[in-house]
Amino acid sequence: MITTKDAAIKTIQSHNGEFAEVKNPSYVYPPVEYYPLAAPLKSVTELKAALMDMDGTTTTTEVLCIYALDRMVRRMSGLLSPEQWEGVDHEKDLPFIIGNSTTKHVEYLLNKYRDLIREQQVGREFIRAARWTLVHGLDNQRKTEVEQNIKKLNLHEMLTAIEEGMMDDELIERFEGKVAVSGFHTIVNLGIDIYYETYHRILSLLKEGKAAEVRMQVFGDADADENLVSPMPGIPVMIPLLKGWLGEEAGLMAEILFTDYEKSTGKNLDASQRLLLTQELVRLGLHFEKTPLKLGLVTSSIFYEADIVIQEVLQVMKQVVENSLLSEERKNRILETYRDYHNVYDAFVTASDSSEIRLKPHRDLYSIALHKTGLMLSDFDKVIGFEDSQSGTVAIRAAGIGCCIAVPFAQTLSHDLSAATHVLPGGVPEALLDYGLFLKKK
Repeated sequence: MITTKDAAIKTIQSHNGEFAEVKNPSYVYPPVEYYPLAAPLKSVTELKAALMDMDGTTTTTEVLCIYALDRMVRRMSGLLSPEQWEGVDHEKDLPFIIGNSTTKHVEYLLNKYRDLIREQQVGREFIRAARWTLVHGLDNQRKTEVEQNIKKLNLHEMLTAIEEGMMDDELIERFEGKVAVSGFHTIVNLGIDIYYETYHRILSLLKEGKAAEVRMQVFGDADADENLVSPMPGIPVMIPLLKGWLGEEAGLMAEILFTDYEKSTGKNLDASQRLLLTQELVRLGLHFEKTPLKLGLVTSSIFYEADIVIQEVLQVMKQVVENSLLSEERKNRILETYRDYHNVYDAFVTASDSSEIRLKPHRDLYSIALHKTGLMLSDFDKVIGFEDSQSGTVAIRAAGIGCCIAVPFAQTLSHDLSAATHVLPGGVPEALLDYGLFLKKK
């Protein structure tokens, strides 16, 4: 219904807790929205579900996103080499290009490095990105968005030329002078298409099993030890633990968790601590075997990206199980489950389930996840949420989840994580070993 300012103020005043001010993308009205936040919960008496972010919380994909964003600026400026431009500033820029929607990441970078951007370069690289996406891209939503941008630029003839098989050089020669790059909003829209083309090229190579080629492209070393996509510390143990698949054998995964814990926290566990923590892990294993949790994975990445990433992560998690001390029976059961991530996650929510203008820090994705897991409003105090970023922690609280755990990694340590009820630099291993997932003992 339509109401007055006084009535709205009265409604807002009925909420005694905190509010979040969420800024919308530059092209959305109103410029800001306000969300009442769920009351913070330091612990829970019962757990029914755990919701967690993907990039940076569950998986290590941020390096690929940062690379694609860096390449976007380089392509739009023509400054392709490190000698021409030193690149994205990891100290100053990363807090603003991790953990938010793609639009906000692109807006930040193109605003900061606006003086480097050259309109002719933007036109050329948009044409390259548009053709690759329409010809080779596998995400239909991306294709639709590229087509819309081409039509907004009144380049309908270019669509026809691409359909007829015209290649990059000929397209650029014919159309680059017709790409009207006017206004920051247009630059952002074209930048988004250029970013996605770079990222999706990388993902398509990973899907084809060409990880060495991607390592060469991203790290300059085909034999780099760093995994392009792998689970974050503690995740290979926490996932099967919460689903109730470890049971009394949870203690057999303790050493894996201890290694991650010591690396994440910088602490060393002595023999007596290891014994006590192993016993606690067994207790949790038995508890969740009786009352397994529903799991939700929530990401601001589109489905095409998330689908490839989570399958890559499960491959690594399979190796962890295969190399573990678990009994063959339990190993086989878990490995069979890992064949399809839908067996793992009760809710798999991506940006494709919503819209670019409703991503984190908006609550929508987490609200969708709560709905998909079948939880009612009365159950929200029995949910624990994991996020690594400022926008993610705000989204969790705004969706009604009071027990919000921030698990920042190196690039998000400087985020404002005041929306979280706990901030754990040691990540998931710290949440498990030091706090027992904040589940009160009965």
